[in-house]
Amino acid sequence: MPRIPVSAAVLRAPGEPLSIETLHLDEPRHGEVMVRTVAAGLCHSDLHYLTGSLDISLPAVLGHEVSGVVEQCGPGVDRVRVGDRVVVTITPSCGQCPECVSGAPTRCSRVGERRRRSEPLLTDGAGAPVTSLGAIGAFAEAIVVPEAALAVVDADIRPDVAALLGCCISTGVGAVIHGAGVGPTDTVAVIGCGGVGMAAIQAARLSGARRIVAIDLHDEKLALAKSLGATDTVLSASGDVREAVLELIPGGVSHVFEAVGRPSTAELAFALLAPGGVATLLGLMPTGSRISLDAAAIVEGDRRVQGSYMGGNRFLADVLTLTDHYRHGRLDLDAMVTGTVALEGIDGGFAAMAAPSSIRTVTSFGEGTW
Repeated sequence: MPRIPVSAAVLRAPGEPLSIETLHLDEPRHGEVMVRTVAAGLCHSDLHYLTGSLDISLPAVLGHEVSGVVEQCGPGVDRVRVGDRVVVTITPSCGQCPECVSGAPTRCSRVGERRRRSEPLLTDGAGAPVTSLGAIGAFAEAIVVPEAALAVVDADIRPDVAALLGCCISTGVGAVIHGAGVGPTDTVAVIGCGGVGMAAIQAARLSGARRIVAIDLHDEKLALAKSLGATDTVLSASGDVREAVLELIPGGVSHVFEAVGRPSTAELAFALLAPGGVATLLGLMPTGSRISLDAAAIVEGDRRVQGSYMGGNRFLADVLTLTDHYRHGRLDLDAMVTGTVALEGIDGGFAAMAAPSSIRTVTSFGEGTW
């Protein structure tokens, strides 16, 4: 089958600038769809691979939070059509395994099968295979993914906003609603006010949580967190965070969401819990990371720590729900996009992630039709 030339940002070595190269993308095979990329979010997960704190086979094209337009459908595709505007998930579920039918599609036991293909998605100019992160590789002009990875969105959802639905929004909102089941009797703390953290804050507000404490290093992010639903804020650089939170909510909070990805903040999340509370860890941590917890606080206080991979989202249903909340002003996605860069400026976009005002930078692929 012929391959299609695409411009892409290629990671050749950890810590080095991304190389803008012409790669060759395979055409969609059975059950696959080619999507022209319109916008791709820069996620902290991508940054982990960029710096080498998480491993990936190199060379690689990173990026997994993406919106685009369907350009070509392979045999067997029957749910999406050419011209559909779509967002992509990194966890294309089968809908048939025990995990899927029990309501946990992000734990699908056949994700590997969905991603597996006989030929590499991408090759370089010498014909050597190039890894696509999560079998997506969104920092490229076009991608080929399984149909199961796609949700259709309407044209009134801006592409930069739509891209966020694929990762940070579905993760942060899903963790609160599906993973933790937050309700109006709950108190919530969110550690880290980046994209996932801000989504969790908004979801806690939507769920009716009676107190929502935002915790971050930067005043600028705390100010935005307050506008998005936080009832209280704690500047983590200013002193003892646990003491500050317990001053606000004596005894601790019922739910803590860790959206940073460090052992120290995971341990802090547990330390903020009231008896019976649950700490939900969302941030990916460097390979080999370990956390240390007070055993007595677990046993005697009935406290729990859990993960919530991709927020335990139910992608197709959640995208419909999230876009409805966005349209009716209950979910502010516009405020989450704080910067836009062209593909050639993607390294600058990653550098900007450290800025106090940065929530999500999005790579834009020109003025193509959306």
